[in-house]
Amino acid sequence: MYYLLVIFILFMSKLLKFSAINQDGKIRDCDGFGCGHFGASRGTRTHKGLDFAFAVGGAVLAPFPCKVTRHGYPYADDLTYRLVECVGLGAYSDYRFKVMYVKELPTIGREFKEGEILCKADDISSKYGSSMTNHVHFELYIKNELVNPTFLI
Repeated sequence: MYYLLVIFILFMSKLLKFSAINQDGKIRDCDGFGCGHFGASRGTRTHKGLDFAFAVGGAVLAPFPCKVTRHGYPYADDLTYRLVECVGLGAYSDYRFKVMYVKELPTIGREFKEGEILCKADDISSKYGSSMTNHVHFELYIKNELVNPTFLI
């Protein structure tokens, strides 16, 4: 058991901390559609990201130095909502993230410093109604493995 604890501590010490993508770091609480924390139940699956609470049009901030690599869509059958994918720069080069339910997308190839405005939060009420807290979904990958970002913020 001690050996596993030492390995865990060494692993965690190699991970880099980063900033929240919203001004106050608030995570979406539970509402009529579920909860915003990583691993929350989604019926037969679990939530793969962390939902940061946002007002519509709120500034989505770069969590660490990054470069925009791709625009996409969270839903294959609904092109209403957009996502932005970025790779980390410098010490964060093993990191990659996606933010979903965003608008005013930055140009592919553009680089951002930590805390710079990356894009804006979209309004998800037309898909989910007003009983879901407006939010931006954030997924973090380290060396292409999805990870729980909760303890790195």
